[in-house]
Amino acid sequence: MKQNLMEIDSEYVMDGNINNHMNTKASAMRKEWKVRASIVAKNTFNPIRNILETMDITPHPQKKMISLSIGDPTVFRNLQPATEVVDAVRKSLEDGVNNGYGPSTGFLPAREAVAKHVSVPGGEVHADDIILCSGCSCALDIAISSMADAGQNILVPRPGFPLYTTLSAGLGIETREYNLLPENDWEVDLLHMESLIDENTAAIVVNSPSNPCGSVFSPAHLRQILAVAEMYKV
Repeated sequence: MKQNLMEIDSEYVMDGNINNHMNTKASAMRKEWKVRASIVAKNTFNPIRNILETMDITPHPQKKMISLSIGDPTVFRNLQPATEVVDAVRKSLEDGVNNGYGPSTGFLPAREAVAKHVSVPGGEVHADDIILCSGCSCALDIAISSMADAGQNILVPRPGFPLYTTLSAGLGIETREYNLLPENDWEVDLLHMESLIDENTAAIVVNSPSNPCGSVFSPAHLRQILAVAEMYKV
């Protein structure tokens, strides 16, 4: 006959190990559900999404609204995919060859195409150098989490994309903001960047073309940034 663990017959004799085990299990039993958010979840906050999801704006009734609040032009049908892309996706689905799980880094033909597209003389890229991600947010998440640990810091541009801090904060990684100079087409303030580097700096995030400034760094300026990184081996 099965016994309820909480109502064991007083005449039933248990040895010391079993008794200790029962006491431990009993103390672990909770009287009510307490499903708490993790520390990572509590530390994760996206200010852009917070603004967008709470915004309530009534447009001018006689003017067409132009939304500049979200970086997705497809919402307003301003960036239609090429016919070749639509046809290729349709054919792939109909063939049924690639409808299952693919390699975690992306299918080889796609990585080879990307490598060929981004390669330049003296800076060739190969398929093994490419990881295909589900959007830029996923790529940033992988890059930050694979290069920095809790207690370390990364340098990010100011003004810049707030997702750098959103992803880092949840992992216990500090973000330090280096200034961009509006009078110099939003180039990096190199002296300020250098002043933020210490023994716990894991990486420098360089964003060109800049979000949100739209500036594109010249090759000469990129070499200046690389010189700072080389000096401190970051």
